Amino acid sequence: MPTARHGRDEEKLVRSASGKAIVYGEQSPRYGNGLPVHARAQGTGHSRRIHPGRRGLPAHALSLVPIADWPLWAFRRRASRKRPQNPAPQVRKALLDQITREGPLPIRRLRGDTESGAGWDWGPTKTAVEMLLWAGELASTRRDGARRLFDLAERRIPAEHLTDQKSDDACLSRLLGHAGQALGVATADDLADYLRIPTPVTARLLPATRLTPVRVPGWEPAWADPDALTRTPQPRRDPVFLGPFDNLIWHRPRVQRLLGFTQVLEAYKPAARRQHGYYVCPLLADGRLIGRADLARRGETLTILQAGLEPGLGPDAPHHFAHACRTLTAATGRSHLAFDKDATDPATAAALKSALDDVL
Repeated sequence: MPTARHGRDEEKLVRSASGKAIVYGEQSPRYGNGLPVHARAQGTGHSRRIHPGRRGLPAHALSLVPIADWPLWAFRRRASRKRPQNPAPQVRKALLDQITREGPLPIRRLRGDTESGAGWDWGPTKTAVEMLLWAGELASTRRDGARRLFDLAERRIPAEHLTDQKSDDACLSRLLGHAGQALGVATADDLADYLRIPTPVTARLLPATRLTPVRVPGWEPAWADPDALTRTPQPRRDPVFLGPFDNLIWHRPRVQRLLGFTQVLEAYKPAARRQHGYYVCPLLADGRLIGRADLARRGETLTILQAGLEPGLGPDAPHHFAHACRTLTAATGRSHLAFDKDATDPATAAALKSALDDVL
């Protein structure tokens, strides 16, 4: 059994979210992986595709998934059709008929004038639409600004992919291979979280996947993508802020085990209970997570609302922070960078501001 190095490969899922403090939720992983975030896609009022060749799907939470993988998510669609939250037949028919007539529509239009609600308010219409999405009767491949547009799956999924023929085990075995390819080396628990499936199911199916068992010191039995065992290590990239929904930091136990970093997502907490802020982006530098910043767009300015560095770092840490700030400012099309006066303690603030002065 070989000994593996930790790593990850290409992303098979990209977490989507409605928050847009810096960029839309699904764009922050693109920026964190060195992909461009286009200015038009950041704006509101423009109809845009979610991502070329992908669609919004309940995978790991709500994620962007390659359309070609539609057949592999049949296991979740079948389970969803048995859930008691599915809409009543008359509600289902009314929604499908309206979308058939009018084309892709956001939740707001489907609610009509008789039902209030916005955002995360799961009223009757939103619940019904989301369940039709989970069941595979609807698909979401475009947005209007921040709003997802829902259309009939048969109009958005190519005929060669629009099938539920694969068994649950066949679906999951393939998807676990995808998860292993994305994570590089992982425990059964890591792989289960990537797909949001039970760990015992994952452990049962792993021997039937393309993954190979490996030894990683300090880990439970682990599994690796075969390509990860022979791939030449890539050179380290420039420092970068990861969006709070970046795939690297989805699973907190893995983040702690792999990087020794305590990842916290506080966007859904009341403001008074947040320790690090609202839209907090961890800072990746030299293969480590060395700090974090709560960031926001204010007009043409990218503002650092709160910032912190991990303890015991060397003198390069503030410069890594500054470099990542400069990169993010340019990537999001901002022309200025501001540092709130109460963003951090005085000593850290002085070091960060000095480093920012050097790079801006």
